[in-house]
Amino acid sequence: MFSADCTVLVTSCDAYRDVEGPFIALWRKFWPDCPFETVLLAETERPASAGAPSFDSTIATGPGKTWCQMLADALSRIGTPYVMMVMNDYFLEAPVDTQLVLKRLSEAKAFDAANVRLEPNPPGRVPWPGSDLMEYPKNTAYCVTCQTGIWNREYLAGLAARNKSAWEFERFGSFMLADEKRPLLVSQRREFPFLDAVHKGYWEPWGVRVMAENGVEYDFSRRGEPPLSVRLREGVKKLVFAIFPWTLIVRVQNALGVGMKERRRGAQG
Repeated sequence: MFSADCTVLVTSCDAYRDVEGPFIALWRKFWPDCPFETVLLAETERPASAGAPSFDSTIATGPGKTWCQMLADALSRIGTPYVMMVMNDYFLEAPVDTQLVLKRLSEAKAFDAANVRLEPNPPGRVPWPGSDLMEYPKNTAYCVTCQTGIWNREYLAGLAARNKSAWEFERFGSFMLADEKRPLLVSQRREFPFLDAVHKGYWEPWGVRVMAENGVEYDFSRRGEPPLSVRLREGVKKLVFAIFPWTLIVRVQNALGVGMKERRRGAQG
């Protein structure tokens, strides 16, 4: 029996369909005792492959929807009060501490948290009383992100209803919290051992490595590693965020529409 309190929702889309096989293979290897139903969110149904690791179920929302529309549709079909949202290119690379995740779920309920993030990126700023968690001040850059965490389902659905892409969900959603009373909490260290395997549509070297080390086969004619131009651009971006305050940068970007991503519907990362 799966938990009645929380569901894992793995967000995907048809453009990232090739990533789902490696994701679930590593998920089953490193979290075999996952107590939550693991649901794939996709545009179209996925046929089962005999003998291959698979998701517990799939929610297919149909083509032509934005990432947030797909998310809102999926959340309306999930009955648990909490959702662990995971992007499908966040690959597990080590065993998951199930008891620690269950502890964080209990804290999400006890503190009536909007979100308990299991990856301190960015780090929290204020200690949360009665726990070893930290709190994000609201309306600061990336206090809302797609980083793996445990969400209050109703709160998450509300954010999804007000945005379109995953990019807007993070960039704009972080500044839609003026009336939100529930805290946004985060662990002080990485508590869910994943790595961001795909970025800007290309494999990161550590994504390739974790597949090779764990015997996960993949046809690299489908998706390759990034060219030098992409690497250089991302390096400059990281340098800017290292020098200047994140909230200042994102507020300026939002005000000017700088970096707005016109993505295919449903696309992510």
